[in-house]
Amino acid sequence: VLAIASAGLATLLAWPLTRWLGRGAGWPLAALYLLGAFALLSPLSLALSGMPTEVVRIPWVPARDWTLDLFADPTGLLFAMLALVIGAVVLIYSSSYLSGGEARGDGRARTRGPQHYGFFQLMTLFTVSMLGLVLTDSMVLLYVCWELTSLASFALIANSGRPAYSSAFRTLTVTVVGGLVLLGALVAMWIRTGTTSISEALAHDVWSTDPGFTAAVAVAVAVAAFTKSAQFPFHFWLPDAMAAATPVSAYLHAAAVVKAGIFLFMRFSPAFHDVPVWNALLVSVGMGTAVMAAVFALQKTDLKQLMAYSTVSQLGWITAAIGVGTQEALAAAALHTVAHALFKSGLFMLVGVIDHEAGARDIRDLGPLWRRMPWAFGATVLGAAAMAAVPPTLGFVSKESMLIAFGDVAGGHPVAVTALLTAAVIGAILTFLYCARIVLGGFLGAYRDPSRPAKDVDEVHEAPVRLWLPAALPA
Repeated sequence: VLAIASAGLATLLAWPLTRWLGRGAGWPLAALYLLGAFALLSPLSLALSGMPTEVVRIPWVPARDWTLDLFADPTGLLFAMLALVIGAVVLIYSSSYLSGGEARGDGRARTRGPQHYGFFQLMTLFTVSMLGLVLTDSMVLLYVCWELTSLASFALIANSGRPAYSSAFRTLTVTVVGGLVLLGALVAMWIRTGTTSISEALAHDVWSTDPGFTAAVAVAVAVAAFTKSAQFPFHFWLPDAMAAATPVSAYLHAAAVVKAGIFLFMRFSPAFHDVPVWNALLVSVGMGTAVMAAVFALQKTDLKQLMAYSTVSQLGWITAAIGVGTQEALAAAALHTVAHALFKSGLFMLVGVIDHEAGARDIRDLGPLWRRMPWAFGATVLGAAAMAAVPPTLGFVSKESMLIAFGDVAGGHPVAVTALLTAAVIGAILTFLYCARIVLGGFLGAYRDPSRPAKDVDEVHEAPVRLWLPAALPA
């Protein structure tokens, strides 16, 4: 309750603080986020120690006997902490990145104006929606917050300017379709179990007594989560969304909206973890998306587009691990969720630093910047190493954990294990290659095209500490 109230207070104060402090409003809003994260530490410690979690029921629609059921289980707490902590870092970063009123996706400044107000207002509103999604035990509130995250992400992308409108509408279309599929699944669960409580519904015996119904609901939940987590064939919306400003990409596509899909997988895994169609769908789509998106990433020259496809690829790894269904696989997926939120948010913001200082983010235009921007270069190497699973980074630990867990796919069936590990090895090699492309192209000038207008490297300087340090912290 305190965490959601803290984020809600940030939403209420975003407009007056922006009018008073301008882009500096990111600092007090980030403080409220960290206050909310601090409020979650006590329930987090209780949940991790195995103590029972209390469901807080707040009256909402008395005529329908609907309540706002808040439930701080370990899964919800994990995603809530990511939303708040990464959100705080992004807000601090935004206070410097949005200098001069910059709120466009192309890295070029425009005049100070109401886009500042819209940016902070929508960012904080999105966080409240995300917290409501991951900390509820009510199917009704889950669906409402799921749709609110879709609307808030649409507004954040559209807030970046007219060129982003078409991308925002495509994103909204895909995620709303997924929301309608989720609504059908939730209504079916509600009718069959007789409750709107998620925990009670997941504990119902219908999942073991009616395999046909279980399989149908599992497929519907999976499809809904695929739309939010940008899995094939819904993957195209995430690269489209790169039209948004860099802070929006760093938050929504590293720690927030795409993680809503991963959360849905994990929230309903207790009911579906041993359902064959659920396992097969998540493993095949997840690892297939991981390899496909990695190939696309290697073809991109725009660093933000490269980051977008790498995000789709990493989400595919997590999806496949959840599909294996064992406790070890779910733990590995949770760990890689944390690792991905950290290194990817940092890398997105560091691409913004390059764009901010060099005036370009296409690797064909960038020369050897590493001497001119040593701190940003070092942080990018760390973030890329984590994504490439280079020891001793957290990305290495989480990737190895997933590879070990893949040995239990389909009950350890040799053909399934061989197929999955073969795809995983290919995906891991491609991941290392596109991570190297980020470093070599962004700072070493390895892909510089002599036929394109040259950027004067001597005019590039290290970004101010207030800009590169928040970007470097997650890495």
